[in-house]
Amino acid sequence: RTNNVPICPTLSLNNNGYITMGSGGLFVLDLDQTPMEIIGEYGNAIVNGAGCGGVDANNRMFINGGVSASGAGVNQSTFTVYAFEDDTFKDNMFDSPVENLPSPIQVFKDPSNTNTIGNVDGVIESNESGQLPSMTTRRDSHGAGVTLDGRYLHVADRIQNVIEVFDTQSLQRVNTYDLVSLDGKSGTSGPSGACLRRSVLDDAALQRNDPAPDLFDITPDGKYLMVAFRGPKPVSVGHAAQGSCPGVGIVELTGGGTAGKLVDVLRSTNTIDDVSVGTIDGGHNYSGAERSDIHAAIVIRK
Repeated sequence: RTNNVPICPTLSLNNNGYITMGSGGLFVLDLDQTPMEIIGEYGNAIVNGAGCGGVDANNRMFINGGVSASGAGVNQSTFTVYAFEDDTFKDNMFDSPVENLPSPIQVFKDPSNTNTIGNVDGVIESNESGQLPSMTTRRDSHGAGVTLDGRYLHVADRIQNVIEVFDTQSLQRVNTYDLVSLDGKSGTSGPSGACLRRSVLDDAALQRNDPAPDLFDITPDGKYLMVAFRGPKPVSVGHAAQGSCPGVGIVELTGGGTAGKLVDVLRSTNTIDDVSVGTIDGGHNYSGAERSDIHAAIVIRK
């Protein structure tokens, strides 16, 4: 691990804490101990990517891997999903953790991933296609959620504006749906979805209908995902998170939890903040006034 900056903590039902690292790798902590105790540690060759998105389902912890938030991520492309048998850590026979054990399950790794932040299985070293929806081929796994029955894992791609769906029992990818079309199936070739009509309009050169999905949560009735959508002036990860309709996207789940479609966007706005936009690496140097940039959506159950 060349950079042990903590990225995103995710807690399991067994009270284990999974802490992803900036340059890949992972720590697992026993939260029942005071102070907390490291019970698992992984190098970035085993757990690639800067993960930010995890969820507990069927006694497994699912963790994603995406691009680095730092400037180093500008030419990276990473979409990876791992699964950990969560109850194996506290039953570990060793007095202290042995690195990279117990072994994670690689649920999915996109073959187009660049050989960066730990990955050595790719065929390219960098991807310089930027982040504009009309031309980019980069990927960035970010945000994860699971259906109420624990069966289907949804993982967002912040650059490609899609959500990948995995069966948490078979560990197979079962579907991909998009957040730009009306039906969630047609991509940019079909009628546009809600992000287009909710997009920022004060810069004609900004590509519209670009949700840039971030962290999300499921509603208590299990019918919708509430997804954070990034803005035209991203506060963080500027090289992978520029979007056109900042706010909270409402994604209706269909197909028994295996599919979805964006039905509306609760638009947020912030035109008070006048911080300079600066250069948006790989994106559009936005000239408008909108500064809203939503990084996470959490559903509060009452």
